[in-house]
Amino acid sequence: MKENKIIIITTVFNFVVAILKLCAGIFFSFSTLIADSIQSFIDFITDITSLIANRIGKRRANKKYPFGYGQVYYIANLFTGFLLFLIGIFILYQFCFFKGKFAPNTTLVIILFIILFLKLIVITLLQHYGKKFKSELMIEAYKESKADFISTCVVLVIMAITFFEKYIPSYINIDKIGSLGIAIYVFYVSIVMIVSNIRGILTNDEENHEIREDIITELEKIKQIEVKKVRIIKMATYYNVFLQIVVDGNLTIKKYLLLEKRIKAHLRMINKEIRFIDIEPVED
Repeated sequence: MKENKIIIITTVFNFVVAILKLCAGIFFSFSTLIADSIQSFIDFITDITSLIANRIGKRRANKKYPFGYGQVYYIANLFTGFLLFLIGIFILYQFCFFKGKFAPNTTLVIILFIILFLKLIVITLLQHYGKKFKSELMIEAYKESKADFISTCVVLVIMAITFFEKYIPSYINIDKIGSLGIAIYVFYVSIVMIVSNIRGILTNDEENHEIREDIITELEKIKQIEVKKVRIIKMATYYNVFLQIVVDGNLTIKKYLLLEKRIKAHLRMINKEIRFIDIEPVED
């Protein structure tokens, strides 16, 4: 499957999960589940931003952006982190003012298990294809979906505890405690995302000298070119390679294009994390 197709599938699943949680939470007056549904809507929004960022991020480098558009992945994840932080504030607000009275229900148990099954499908898809495509966005979406899965497990545990409500002091509201716990967890996940992606934006323009030496060694084996400059830029989980080469002046345009194609294929065989390759022929 292609990267965008996977994101579309997980987007649909996340939307269904969010709606199920919200409707069930409102119908059964379950504050913790309503809070959890809000986090699931963030998963849905994340998938939408992933589709947009993935389209932009794959554009080739140009004069305006000589190192490509890789930073858009960090920006998209940073946006999600800030959004999660705002959601944490909203969940805290709900914790303070929600007045619903929750009663444990076996129907809700079944609904929660269906939700967990759907989230497990999303997590499996994002984890597998995130590694396969080396997609920073899919990996981040996987982490967030995993967090949502864990929070839903917490909701299930809280609901299980409410079945023994008669043994719990009346001044202890298990539903309220669960809602507060989810708010704290959302704050934690959002801060981790914000910090890691700010760090990525500030440091991802560093060159990788080890890969650079490997590329130079391999290019020296091609007799029709002379390497003048090599620069490798890490963008998210992959690399952009920028080459300046002196080419045999007797080559025709057709032969040069075939040579350029050969160089790109050769470099991608050296390192599968190389995604973009820009080659600039220069005079000796």
